[in-house]
Amino acid sequence: MSAEPQPSLDPAAESPAPDGTAYRIPSDTQSSMVFREIAAAAEEQRKRGGQVIVVQGLGFVGAAVAAAIASASDEAGQPLHYVVGIDLPTPESYWKIGKINEGEPPFRSPDTKLPEILREAVLERGNLRATTCEEAYALADVIVVDVHLDVEDRAAESVDGIRVGLAGFEAAMRTIGRNMRPDALVLVETTVPMGTCERVALPILQQERIRRGIREPVRLANAYERVMPGPGYVDSIRAFRRTYAGIDEESAERARAFLSTLIDVDEHPLWQLDDTVSSELGKLLENSYRSLNIAFMHEWTQLAEKIGVNLFEVVDSIRVRKGTHDNMRYPGFGVGGYCLTKDSLLAQWSAANLFGVETVLGMTLTGLKTNYEMPLHTLALAEELAGGEIAGKTIAVCGVSYLADVADTRNTPTETLLDALLEKGARPKVHDPHVVTWIERPSIEIHQSLAAALKGADGVVLAVPHGVYLKLSAEDLLAQLTPGAFVVDAQDILTDEKARLLWEAGRPVAGVGKGHWRTKGYHLSG
Repeated sequence: MSAEPQPSLDPAAESPAPDGTAYRIPSDTQSSMVFREIAAAAEEQRKRGGQVIVVQGLGFVGAAVAAAIASASDEAGQPLHYVVGIDLPTPESYWKIGKINEGEPPFRSPDTKLPEILREAVLERGNLRATTCEEAYALADVIVVDVHLDVEDRAAESVDGIRVGLAGFEAAMRTIGRNMRPDALVLVETTVPMGTCERVALPILQQERIRRGIREPVRLANAYERVMPGPGYVDSIRAFRRTYAGIDEESAERARAFLSTLIDVDEHPLWQLDDTVSSELGKLLENSYRSLNIAFMHEWTQLAEKIGVNLFEVVDSIRVRKGTHDNMRYPGFGVGGYCLTKDSLLAQWSAANLFGVETVLGMTLTGLKTNYEMPLHTLALAEELAGGEIAGKTIAVCGVSYLADVADTRNTPTETLLDALLEKGARPKVHDPHVVTWIERPSIEIHQSLAAALKGADGVVLAVPHGVYLKLSAEDLLAQLTPGAFVVDAQDILTDEKARLLWEAGRPVAGVGKGHWRTKGYHLSG
């Protein structure tokens, strides 16, 4: 069951984590020792009647999923599974391996359950281990796939311009196929174009297994994740309904049985669809629906600002209609993260490239483009408060992550704002209380002191509703803001009272969706 040899890396090389911690990359000998330890622990778990679960990919989803699976227990409180998390043998991945094996989450999270269950699994129960050894796939009863999928043309400029990078996913399937047990279940949680399980993953797995002389049917299922890296991080895995499907009934049954060990299915029943294409489409539709609602609200935001309406108050008054309107979106800064920024593109690409149909999801793609450009509206408000010219101005941007109180910077709308500020000749200074290193933009300095970021700034953009920003009083801001500096609130961070006090102290204020501030003249210098 051994895999092809992995590339040897310099054992003296280091893998730096975003928080600055450096992890030494192990030698081939050390990696072999780790694999033997994992294999022995897996065999012990199997002797006790438990299963061995391998999670492929240790990003924001995979790391939390691995911890959640390891937390599953029988009635006596004993672990149901021995879990192995596997990531690529690259300097960019080894730090995640190091963090997890120390019993620490590789990412900051406001959910206290995540560090608790991870520490317990690694340091107390001893049923979770992270590695880069691909030979560990040969130990698994179930292989859960949580790998990254690249998409180009997030601005949705044209249907023909959409590029989906399946190479990494295909390589992941080949790695599984050349190592997996004949009877193992492959469960794809990664959000993929519809048709991927049947038309991409299945042929690769079959091909690799045939090369090894394995003729048994492939067991393959799709159960898309709904992981939210916020306060409910762990509950979004263990206490949330899931949709799934298999390429055949046996695969579907195996998926149902495994998911039932992880999720409280009495409180959160599973939903089985007829085929994996339906399940894959379900995730893309789910996120496209939410994305389009956000875009819909943005055009109403612009209208409300021009005619002097507080759109937040209006939305609150509409949300009382439970069951039909209680999920209406609020005005905001923009859309970020791994899912809402790309999933509509996966659907459109799949329609043309995997199914050969000419259907164009025009409304969906237009909404995606609107969301991509939302931060430019915040920029326009900043330019207005700056007197129409922002070149040469120092602008403090408060918030880098795409979601409040997390450290996830993937596809953050702050990136769009930052690029536009630089293009217009502004001098941005960036602050985020949860981000030490901006992984996607490592050359950008993230100030750890809010006072340092605000010092000397001609204007401030409150971009992300982190708790520390919400707690700022008008007096706090006035103590740190340069006289005459303006403030743009892109995320309903400032109350009306705080905005009034800032304006009365000579700091012009504007807010996304807050047309009533314009009516009061808060956008004008006092």
